Formats: sequence, structure tokens, C-alpha cells
Amino acid sequence: MIKFFIKEKRIEKHLSIRKLAKLSGVSKSFISYIEAGDKKPSLETLCYLARALQCDVSELYRFSP
Repeated sequence: MIKFFIKEKRIEKHLSIRKLAKLSGVSKSFISYIEAGDKKPSLETLCYLARALQCDVSELYRFSP
């Protein structure tokens, strides 16, 4: 699931949710919701997160349900 990949990638890059939020422009609370599986990000949000995580957005889709 996408939530596991985002969290795994964030931890791998030694980023806190706060730092990922700053790098991506996505709010801390929304990232928390995504990682908890409570919200699903839009394509635009996935692009912002992928850029901040230095990965291709297709990697995020590969892991989404």
C-alpha cells in the first residue's frame, strides 16, 4: 500500500514528517493521514511527495492498491 511506501521512503531518507512537509509543500497533518491510511493523496500530492522523496511518482503508484 502507498502509505507503507511513503513512510518507508521517508524513514530511509531520515526525514521527519515535518521535514517532508516542508520539502513537499504538503501539510504535516495530511502526510500523517496518508501514512495512517486515513486519506488517499491526489496525483498532484503524489508528485509533490515523490519530488521531495527523490523518487519517481510511478514508484508510488506501483505500491498503491
